[in-house]
Amino acid sequence: MNKSKFIDLDTWDRREQFQFFRNYDNPFFGLTANIDLTRLLKYTREHQYSAFAAYLFASQQQVNSIPEFRYRILGDKVVEYETVSAGSTVLKENNVFTFCYFDHHPHFRDFLPHVMERVNACRQQHTPLLDHAENHAQIHYSVIPWVHFSSVAHPRKHGTDDSIPKIIFGKFEEKQGHMLMPISVEVHHGLLDGFHVGLYFEGLQNSINDPETLLEG
Repeated sequence: MNKSKFIDLDTWDRREQFQFFRNYDNPFFGLTANIDLTRLLKYTREHQYSAFAAYLFASQQQVNSIPEFRYRILGDKVVEYETVSAGSTVLKENNVFTFCYFDHHPHFRDFLPHVMERVNACRQQHTPLLDHAENHAQIHYSVIPWVHFSSVAHPRKHGTDDSIPKIIFGKFEEKQGHMLMPISVEVHHGLLDGFHVGLYFEGLQNSINDPETLLEG
């Protein structure tokens, strides 16, 4: 069972920032940056691993290492989850997307077969579009492998307590011998700042630069 705890808003360092952005019509901000996947892609090809499973695992490792990515707004309270899992868009056989959900696994050896099993099941044409809206302890992912984008805009339900980070992976592009992939990260500004998103990108790149430790350690 995933443990959680409420943040003491009276002593929270971000209390003023949280209150400042709490009633914004759109309290989210986003950043897009390229990640160098060269070493990771080479390693996954050599070991016949799914590249998607590998960089999704790297992302999940990183968001779970930063407490602010595990904060969620519940009514007038803020809760911190011990771990967060992943939900991602997957393209079905009929080229219509659906949502696919993955459990949290701390080791890639367990995460990889779980992801492959779930993706294969979700790709079936008659897979229903299930919205696990009741599960706040997750990250919303999307994959847009057709475009090396520089920015992304997300659909939003304004006036809700939605505070789940959104992360999108884009198309690989080779530049000067390096394979680059754009990643868009969008977060609730009442819970996170650019500093925390910067930690995500920095930590993600560092882990991807050492694929053997990331995937076998």
